[in-house]
Amino acid sequence: MRQQLPKPPDSGLLNAARFGSNPRRFLEGVQSRFEDLVAVPIPGRGPLVVVTNPRLVHDALSRPAEFPRVPASGAAAMIAEQGLVQSEGDLWRQQRSIMGPAFAGEQVTAYANTVGERTEELAAEWRADPDEVNVHAEMTRLTIRVASEILLGSDIGHEAADEFHGWMQTAGREFEFSPSTLAPAFFSRTSGEFQEVAGEIRVMGEDIIARRRESLANGESEDAKDMLALLLRAEENGVEMPPNQIRDEVLTFLIAGHETTALSLTYAWALLSWNPEVREQVREEAREVLGEETPQHRHVRQLDHTQRAFREAIRLYPAAWAVFRQTREEVRLGDYVVPAGASVILPQWSIHRDPRYFENPKEFDPDRWLRRKPQNVDAYFPFSSGPHACIGQGFSLSGATLVLGGLAREFDVEIPGDALSDLRATPTLRPAGAVPGRVERVD
Repeated sequence: MRQQLPKPPDSGLLNAARFGSNPRRFLEGVQSRFEDLVAVPIPGRGPLVVVTNPRLVHDALSRPAEFPRVPASGAAAMIAEQGLVQSEGDLWRQQRSIMGPAFAGEQVTAYANTVGERTEELAAEWRADPDEVNVHAEMTRLTIRVASEILLGSDIGHEAADEFHGWMQTAGREFEFSPSTLAPAFFSRTSGEFQEVAGEIRVMGEDIIARRRESLANGESEDAKDMLALLLRAEENGVEMPPNQIRDEVLTFLIAGHETTALSLTYAWALLSWNPEVREQVREEAREVLGEETPQHRHVRQLDHTQRAFREAIRLYPAAWAVFRQTREEVRLGDYVVPAGASVILPQWSIHRDPRYFENPKEFDPDRWLRRKPQNVDAYFPFSSGPHACIGQGFSLSGATLVLGGLAREFDVEIPGDALSDLRATPTLRPAGAVPGRVERVD
């Protein structure tokens, strides 16, 4: 039986402003009051529909044709318009088929082993100079170098990684949600600083493509399975792609291939700092499993408690805090009909913290994943779900586990209790500034 879409009290305009001003607080509010979903009427456009029932979330995500992605526009389109995390339909299926081997099998092993090597390099830096660090910047430097090497065929290096972190800080400010987020697009303005950064990012992408094209032409790595090599070979073999498609894919994965993992590791270090008993368990396990070896893919399964700690960190602080979809036509969802033109939010942030689905939901408890298998919990979807679920989740889980184990066996990272008090909602959940950490060597 069809039911009317429930609406929150107060005007749509007021609720839209509340959402833009503090998306997490708004989502927590509607999550606690509405069992399935809620529709916020927005003057001059379709409603904002927040889905609060995880069963309906997975239903929507399983039907990408009826709940398509929101196309890149404005500032976002200045970086990439049609990468794999933006494209739909036949283009998505083609690109997904080409790039799939870059995220499976031996590539997962190569990614994890490269993470281990970079983790050892960072540990050596910390041994030489244990001091105050920006934890987010440290994790970004590590993850982006690994992503560029394994996905794009070459390590961008320490200096470029630091530069890229600065660019992402500027982009984060540009994409930050605000009271005008749901206003018509003609109200948006792109800052000159961001336009300059977007240009720099595009140039970096073009340079990476040119270098990889040259190395492949010279016969290097003829059997390489990195994402960029697969794309360039497909192009050479006559696969038709839109203009700048390869650049869009490179920039999409240069960003997506590192950003959520770097943020998630930052939040994991904070939670370990604030829960020293869990940190000690991670350390004991890492010392037993790794000894003095460089972390490698073969260690991941044995680092069970460490991986549970990471899974729990991305439950409490999901870097991808919500999935955004839209409707082009009227579509059924459960017992409701969502109108055409709706903006649909499927929020990890509030569902992951809902006491209906998690016991003591705001408690950092890695052992909850001993009692329940993550894949069997509908209310837990840090990597989204359905056909468009994150293609790199195997990379993220294995790599983050090795970073935490490889560093925690030797170091404490002490992070102030208020370090995550100012998180900004952009397409990812980002700290407003640096996340300070004091690195201490542990005997």
